[in-house]
Amino acid sequence: MTFKPFTDNIIFYDTEFSSLDPYKGEIISIGAVKMNGEEFYCELEFDGEYSDWVKENLLYTLTAPKVSRAEAQELLLEFVGPNKPYMLAYVNQFDTIYTHKLFGGREVDRSPFYWLPLDFASVLVGLGYNPEVFKADDYTKLAKELGVPIKTGHTHNALDDAKFLREIYLALITKR
Repeated sequence: MTFKPFTDNIIFYDTEFSSLDPYKGEIISIGAVKMNGEEFYCELEFDGEYSDWVKENLLYTLTAPKVSRAEAQELLLEFVGPNKPYMLAYVNQFDTIYTHKLFGGREVDRSPFYWLPLDFASVLVGLGYNPEVFKADDYTKLAKELGVPIKTGHTHNALDDAKFLREIYLALITKR
């Protein structure tokens, strides 16, 4: 099976957030990687409540200086640029919701990304892979199969996850 992308105007994207409940949670870190490998990472100020899972598994890993939501918007807009690339995330519903909230809810034009986010789990299904292959216990198998270096760093680091997503994507489009 050949995998020929429609476009290379893609940014590999991952976020971490304070809760899975989009009515309560907020984005707390953003990782993004361009097709050329250029990287972006920021951690956001947040004084609200965190889910128990986030407290136990994520907060201790967030050690970078924090930026305000307004600063995060400007930094991400600057990194992404004016071309409205597609946001490609592993399972994009949370990344999309929290990024949309960051940029003002209903104001789609304020988002740095094209209005239609891309879901990498769906790409995996279409290529015959179990979409849960990115789970911590399975991603090494896929990486080895594709000749991609095993991901290092924390399992839930937005930049590490975005970089790994890019590596897997590039391996899929060049090796299939």
